[in-house]
Amino acid sequence: MKGRHIDDATVRDLVDGPARRRPPEPEWRDTLTNWRAAVNRIPEPPNLADCAPLDIELAADDPRFLFHGSMRPVRTPAINTALKVVRTQLQANAKREAGRIGVIIEGPRNTGKTTLMQYIGRHYEQRMNELYEVDENRIPVIALSVPAQGRGGNRNWASAFAYFLGLERDGGSDPTRSICHVMRHSGTKLVLIDGIERLHPGADVQQSFAFLEHISDETAATFLYCGRGSRSIVDPMTRDRETQLGETEDPWGDHPVLVTNRLGYDPSGKDRFRRIVNEFDKDLRLFHHERGDLTELSPVLHVRSKGYLRAATQLICQAAQQAMLTKQERITEELLDTLTVGRVIAI
Repeated sequence: MKGRHIDDATVRDLVDGPARRRPPEPEWRDTLTNWRAAVNRIPEPPNLADCAPLDIELAADDPRFLFHGSMRPVRTPAINTALKVVRTQLQANAKREAGRIGVIIEGPRNTGKTTLMQYIGRHYEQRMNELYEVDENRIPVIALSVPAQGRGGNRNWASAFAYFLGLERDGGSDPTRSICHVMRHSGTKLVLIDGIERLHPGADVQQSFAFLEHISDETAATFLYCGRGSRSIVDPMTRDRETQLGETEDPWGDHPVLVTNRLGYDPSGKDRFRRIVNEFDKDLRLFHHERGDLTELSPVLHVRSKGYLRAATQLICQAAQQAMLTKQERITEELLDTLTVGRVIAI
C-alpha cells in the first residue's frame, strides 16, 4: 500500500499549528539563523501597482504600511567611507597570523552607530556570498552585543559566542575551544561587538578584552567595536601602555576610528542632511508622492530632528504612515507639524 505523501507545509502545520496572523516585531539578529535571515532579506520598496488601492481600508499589517514604518537603511556618504575603511582592514588582515588591527565606531547617542555597524556586517557577508556563492558552512560575520554581567560581575562572553553560533553547552563546560574551532573552519573574518560603553573600567574591561584578544589570536578575525566613547575603552586595551610617550607623541593607538555625529546647521551639515533625506525620498511609495517632495522638506526635518538621525528617520517614517492613514498619500509640512516627535503634549 502506497503511503501518503506529507509535504513540508503540512509538517509545519502539525508542529507549529496553522498559520496565524502575528503583530509586527523587530528583526532580531542575536543568532546565526536570525542574522542570516536579515542578511538575505533585502527590503525593496513595494510596487504601488501591487499594493491595496486607496479605496480599501488600510490594515495594520499591510506590507506597504509596514515598509514605511522603518524603511531600509540608505547608503549615505558616511556609510561609503566606513565601508572603505573596514574593507581596507579586512584586506590587510586576511593572511596575518598576528598583528591585526580592528576598527572602532564611536559617537553620541542617536547618531546611527549601531545601524552603521550592522550595515557594514550585512554588506560584507552579502559580498562574500556574491564572490564565493552561498555556503551554509561559511560564517563570515558574527554579530554580538556586550553580554550582561552575571554572578560575580563577570560577563560570559563564551556563552554569547556559543549562543550566536548555536553551539550546545555540555554541563556548563567552557565552549571557547569549540567556538575557535567553528570560527576557523567556517571562515569567520569579521566580529561585530556593539554596546562597548556597557563595560566598566577596571576588571570588567580587562577580563573582557583578555577573552576577545584570545578569540582574535585563535581565529584571525577582525573586530569592529561600537559604542559611545568606545575609543577610550578599546584603545588602552589594544595598544602598548608600558612604553613612556614623548612630549609630542599622539597618546592614541593605531585602530582607525569612525566617528558619527549629528548633522549640524553649517553649509556642509545641511548639504549632507539633504542628501540623506533625498535617499529616503526615492524609497517613498505613496500614491500622491512626487519625486522631490520630501527633499524639499529637508530644512523642516533638519530643524525638527536637530540633525539626529534617529529623530529624522522617526519623522519620515511616521509621516509616511500618517499620510497613508489619512489618505493624503503625500508628506507635507502641515502633516509633519501634527507629529509628536520631540514635542511636549499637554494632556
